[in-house]
Amino acid sequence: MALSESQCNRDVDLTWSQPSSATRQPTAPSRRKSSGGKSKVIKKKADELPSARSKGFKPVKAAEGDNDAEVDGFIELNKLRYRVACSGRIESGSTRPSDGPAFVESKSTICVSNSRYAMIGRISKLLGYKLVKESKLWNILWSDSFPGVELFKNMKRFQQINHFPGMIEICRKDLLSRNLNRMLKLYPHDYKIFPKTWMLPADYGDAMTYAMNHKRTFILKPDSGAQGRGIWLTNDLKTIGPNERLICQTYVHRPLLIDGYKFDLRVYTLITSVDPLRMYVYNEGLARFATNKYVEPSPGNANDLYMHLTNYSVNKRNSQYDLCDNDDCGSKRKLSAINNWMTRHNYDVNEFWANVDDVIIKTVLGAWPVLKHNYHACFPGHDTIQACFEILGFDILVDWKLKPYILEVNHSPSFHTNEQVDREVKRPLIRDTLSLVSTVLADKKQIMREDRKRVKQRLLKSKGDTVIRPRAVAGAAKTANNERNPPVEQPEIGSLAQQVAWEESHMGNFRRIMPPSDPSRMTYYCKFYSQTNQVSIFQETAASKKREDLARKMRLQIEEKKAKQEQLLLQANNRRKRTLPPRCVREKTRQNMYRLREHWSPGFISEAEERLRHTWQQMRSEAIKNLKITENIYALLYDLGHLSNTDITVYPSLYHYLQCGYDIKGAT
Repeated sequence: MALSESQCNRDVDLTWSQPSSATRQPTAPSRRKSSGGKSKVIKKKADELPSARSKGFKPVKAAEGDNDAEVDGFIELNKLRYRVACSGRIESGSTRPSDGPAFVESKSTICVSNSRYAMIGRISKLLGYKLVKESKLWNILWSDSFPGVELFKNMKRFQQINHFPGMIEICRKDLLSRNLNRMLKLYPHDYKIFPKTWMLPADYGDAMTYAMNHKRTFILKPDSGAQGRGIWLTNDLKTIGPNERLICQTYVHRPLLIDGYKFDLRVYTLITSVDPLRMYVYNEGLARFATNKYVEPSPGNANDLYMHLTNYSVNKRNSQYDLCDNDDCGSKRKLSAINNWMTRHNYDVNEFWANVDDVIIKTVLGAWPVLKHNYHACFPGHDTIQACFEILGFDILVDWKLKPYILEVNHSPSFHTNEQVDREVKRPLIRDTLSLVSTVLADKKQIMREDRKRVKQRLLKSKGDTVIRPRAVAGAAKTANNERNPPVEQPEIGSLAQQVAWEESHMGNFRRIMPPSDPSRMTYYCKFYSQTNQVSIFQETAASKKREDLARKMRLQIEEKKAKQEQLLLQANNRRKRTLPPRCVREKTRQNMYRLREHWSPGFISEAEERLRHTWQQMRSEAIKNLKITENIYALLYDLGHLSNTDITVYPSLYHYLQCGYDIKGAT
């Protein structure tokens, strides 16, 4: 199908219109109408349109003077000529493609099949992304969990995924503690950004020595737990077994309180590159409050998790949880409300957030060598755009001196929107993230052509030849041309420069913290990049040796236990073989058992025994009904959140009463 156009001499929009000729009015090809009812707009740059002289058309002279004047052009489609009305008006908000980084206007695709949050798919559609399955050639893959190494290895050069390989180094409590403790030994004055931490059982001796010399409260967490599960407080570490795998931290007993409640901050951080390291912090986030007023820990209140823990998954079960749409109240508030509270109480908000940014940067730098190594190992050929981006949820605790402490890092923060404050924070966060990532800078079709060409060259190359990438070939041709002709200075924008320019112009509500805008801060952080020159991250330490010894002992115990079980099983088999009676004896025994079973009859039960059994059953039923045992157990399971679908189906009335707020324990 041949298609030719005449070009307008302005950078204008071309709109379809009916031809004015009365002799013949060919119908335009059918086109799907947009939802707004407007005619389709064809956007072309003037230098991309074919020459009018080569197609046999006369160039159309543009109207001068008036920007709203119309300019006429023609399009030939299947040997039929159409008139095109070109509006001479140039929109004030439009920018030329040459003013910024070049990007592809084709519709990008995103796969959200591995995410349980429907909000991500809805926002992606609003931004123009097309939802596809994982088996398709997606541009972005959004997953809630860490993908496997095979997925990283099979990614194309135009694809991106929302997780970095190796980010588990700061997203597991035990690995985060190991990295921060290692950095604290290297930089003892710079890395006091987390409570004193021990990894049990490797550091059991050090923790016991510290507990004997300091009367402190300790908080213990599972090494890989989440959502506040398995966390408890204690003043005596002797109650902990020497072989338990736990994370032990000193408890920050004087946190910053608002209205008498303890809280922590969920700060959303976007990492778009690890080499070089580029990080952005979202200006809006969440402050999660405990639901019981804070009192310093003591043996009497150490078990009150609603007072000492700020996890939403824990406090939402408390009847004191406050659902409030106002910014200055509620058990979950926005960071802007916390900033307003600090301003009213004469705190320096800018200095506080500078300290928070410093904690976030140092936490990521603790695992930067592993992140860099894993990225280059998984993506050696990603030279157009970065293969990964990731939103991390940093949990920050603030003490009474306004000093921030890092508690944990979440690699897949929750994007549930159960409350209004969640919708106001998380929806713009997802929108600004998808707008900031540089997916549009990669031309899918061009990259696939280059990859196919490279594969073809590798298959057809002769022995001793090397495969040169198309970019290298183009660079060699350009060098040869420059040798013949005098060089002309035409600056080329590299892929990294294009990504930086795109991110700087699409930050939305993000702020860049790495690299920092202050040169002195950049110089300060540069010393942390040289950590591998001072000590290897894989170097053996006293804790690692203890950990290896413990693992060796556990492995020996498991092997000994397995050997004993196999020996007992072998002895049992041998004993069974020795005591097995002859076949005739076994057959005779079987026939005797069959005869006894055939003539068996149940024992005699008198009427008095049957009446007594019925009386006891009736007494039991009346006791259960009068003491309301069923109602109490049902209400307890409802409060703990352990009701199953079967419980709701069998007792619908009790569930309905509890949903309406009735007290079924005292109801008659």
